[in-house]
Amino acid sequence: MRRFAALGAAAALAVFTGSASLAGLYQTVDRDPVIGYPSLQEVTNFDVMARSYDRRREQGDNPLLVFGSSELNPGPAGPAHPASLLEGGDYGVDVMVTGRAFCEDLWQAIEVGAFAGRMDQDDSSRRVVLIPSMQWFMCYRNAKRDFTASFSQGAYDAFMANPVISDELKDQVTQRMAVYGVDRTGPSSPSAAVAAWLDSASDQLLATLRLSTTAVAPRAAADGKREKGVPRGADGGGTTHAADSSSNAAGSSLHAAPNWDQIFSDADLTAREKASSNAMGINDSWYAKHLADWQAGTKDWKVEGNEYFSEQEFEDFRLLLRVCREAGVLPMVLIQPVKGELYDQTIYGPEVRQRYYQMIRQACEQAGVPVADFSSHEYDTYFLREYSHPSDLGGAYYSKAIYTYLTTGVADTSPSGGVAFNDVVMQVSSRRLPFGGVGASGMGRYHGEASFECFSNCRSYFLGSKRFDLPLRYAPYPKRLLGWLRRLMD
Repeated sequence: MRRFAALGAAAALAVFTGSASLAGLYQTVDRDPVIGYPSLQEVTNFDVMARSYDRRREQGDNPLLVFGSSELNPGPAGPAHPASLLEGGDYGVDVMVTGRAFCEDLWQAIEVGAFAGRMDQDDSSRRVVLIPSMQWFMCYRNAKRDFTASFSQGAYDAFMANPVISDELKDQVTQRMAVYGVDRTGPSSPSAAVAAWLDSASDQLLATLRLSTTAVAPRAAADGKREKGVPRGADGGGTTHAADSSSNAAGSSLHAAPNWDQIFSDADLTAREKASSNAMGINDSWYAKHLADWQAGTKDWKVEGNEYFSEQEFEDFRLLLRVCREAGVLPMVLIQPVKGELYDQTIYGPEVRQRYYQMIRQACEQAGVPVADFSSHEYDTYFLREYSHPSDLGGAYYSKAIYTYLTTGVADTSPSGGVAFNDVVMQVSSRRLPFGGVGASGMGRYHGEASFECFSNCRSYFLGSKRFDLPLRYAPYPKRLLGWLRRLMD
């Protein structure tokens, strides 16, 4: 009876207070489908996110999904952040970030399966980026609270309706949901079936109500279909940078690659400016206002026996990779670092953190999933703006890795002299490809023209002019000049 009462109340409130607001939101999405960093209310309403995705496809873009959490917020990370730089298709990549704080592995698994049914069949449309956070795996966090807060009934329904995902995998996802307090494991009787349906309907109505009664930040409207390759300006949001080949002005290449040298230079300068007053290289504002509270909170971190990380979350991560495989989605996992100097002061010291990074890498290797690994940047001074989120500079690194994968299918963040795909060392057989290494293995670049350059010593020539020659340049020098020179040398 209480279920009927709750359902009736939710339905009434949704009808009387939510219809107009939802209609307005849908109109906003239809007019300008770029949501950017979605609100929690948008994330929990799959209809809104799916509508944004579909509308972007209709206007000629190819939205490619990046799943993550709070690091997806482009505001603090500046114009080099993926959601700012790569949103809108100005460089041939239309990134759509999906998720916000506490949208973890199981949530991503459901969303991936839900969106997979809307993707084209070609590989370039089915590439996605998955961004896990080490905080999800820490034993101290409340996983049940976090999952129920971000759960989307609409996404779950679309996930279950995807015919290419096996019933076995759907059952496993459903069982995992029950562990986190969202029970859709199936009724054992007709009355239980009705109760389960009422629970599901109530959840959906309440999610709609939350969306409709919460103010959503307005997005700038786009008048009609935006011309491909035209950068978004003040009325479209985001910031653009010059392209490598030319500019993105009319008449130039519409899909020119970003000018990464300029982007990194600007991002590095901005990150340094924001962190000019502390030795850690994190944002001064966070250092002054939040560091002490964060450090105090770490004192309450607990471990379960000798387990620093949740095996349950690792199982969810492996489940996410299985969903990708069955759904035909091609993921790349971006491994984020945390701030080494800060975490070294906690129970999660260097050895413990390396355990986490290795388990993520191992799971990806077993699943055949490429990795963009930034764990080596833990101690980079300006890479993070606080304990775990990218700075302007870190955002540039993430953007380049995401851009490279989404445009080429290659995850390439580690330095190397050469790379062979689907083979081993065969690049040595081509005389047109320079062969060599970097670092300790770097002994030069060989083959063809590269060999000639490697084993040739260049002789430099300089032709000076005597038109403006000064006699003071030549000996013997006047005694007064020698006296001045001695004073300068002292």
